[in-house]
Amino acid sequence: MDDLAAAFSGAFNVTNTPNSTAAEHPRLTQYKLKSDKGSQEERRRIHLENQKKKRQDFANHARRLAADDWKGLEDDVEEEEEDKDTTEKMESTTTRPRSRRRHRDKNYYKDQLMMSEWLVDIPIDLSMEWVMVLCPTGKRTLVIASQGKTVVYNKGGYFINTFPSHLPGGASKDRRRSVDDRYTILDCIYSEVTRTFFVLDIMCWNGHPIYDSETEFRFYWLHTKFSEEPRLASQSKLNPFMFVPLPSCPCDASSLAETMSKPLPFQVPLDGVLFYHKRTHYTLGSTPLVGWLKPWMLPDMLGVPVPESIIANKPPGAKLRPPSPNDMDTDNTGKKTQGNKKDKPNRTKQHSGGKKGGKGDRKSGRHSMDTEEPVDQVKSPVFKFDPSSSKQQNGNSLKEDKKEVMDGVR
Repeated sequence: MDDLAAAFSGAFNVTNTPNSTAAEHPRLTQYKLKSDKGSQEERRRIHLENQKKKRQDFANHARRLAADDWKGLEDDVEEEEEDKDTTEKMESTTTRPRSRRRHRDKNYYKDQLMMSEWLVDIPIDLSMEWVMVLCPTGKRTLVIASQGKTVVYNKGGYFINTFPSHLPGGASKDRRRSVDDRYTILDCIYSEVTRTFFVLDIMCWNGHPIYDSETEFRFYWLHTKFSEEPRLASQSKLNPFMFVPLPSCPCDASSLAETMSKPLPFQVPLDGVLFYHKRTHYTLGSTPLVGWLKPWMLPDMLGVPVPESIIANKPPGAKLRPPSPNDMDTDNTGKKTQGNKKDKPNRTKQHSGGKKGGKGDRKSGRHSMDTEEPVDQVKSPVFKFDPSSSKQQNGNSLKEDKKEVMDGVR
């Protein structure tokens, strides 16, 4: 019965991305799901190692985004598609000679934002190597200022709006400039209520890309450059939408509690909180080095107190699923360990002298590392925040609103 329940749980996932925010938080499911993609802590370690080895040409990538110039890239991909069609033609009498049309419809502005995962495994270095950002309710957007106009795309890469702004490259006086001179690329949350772009991150400013810079420097540069251009924070004919950078705070217990107790730094409801690893570069697509939690999850996941107004938004009837006693430990390197082998449950199949006896053993409910227990059989403990532990994980069962999943911050 447990295996059947786990199978159904995995079958209804809306994405294959580990801990995707397009689905509900893994700790909000009734049963512990099996995963063959490793722990979140292990994937964080791998991502940090890989980014040291990979050095992409982000200067050229940023210029292509600003100029909407994909000519060279189109030629390369078209050659690959033509080679593929030629191979298929040799192997079959029916061909599909539509490579140019397929490529011409490609959306180059899709997957250009760094997206988060649910924060499932609490980082062992949370208090030292992570920062938190409060996120207002709104739509995640890619903002590009170039050649005298500011263009906005949603996180799916579709065009939303164009207007002038005081961003470098976005003013009308920049229309005659070359795209190589001035262009800016920002990661924002747009609030339609206040007509404000809340800036989460910066990828390029005035023609200088910083994709491969660490989070601490990007956040420092973001606030420094915006302090040099105060006109961005007010509406005018030349700047019809406000641009406001979002503040960040350390992730030690006292700083988190103090931040959540203060008034919000914006005039719109709080949607959630993002956790950024200080050493991560700006990575296109989903990454385990950026975590996402709903505000009402903070007391359960991190032991951080939040106002009663936030707790009131907790879904009614939601039940916590504490970590199973059989959850694997995580050592300081992020690798899973299975503890003392002597303490492992005996998984050897015991025969009682016949086929019937063997069948009875399978129904006896023996405990094993793969056993999945329903929530109502385990009493939920109270979790306290301890940065040295990576086992404090729990959550509630909840179905996210479809519109929020499609248009939200994550």
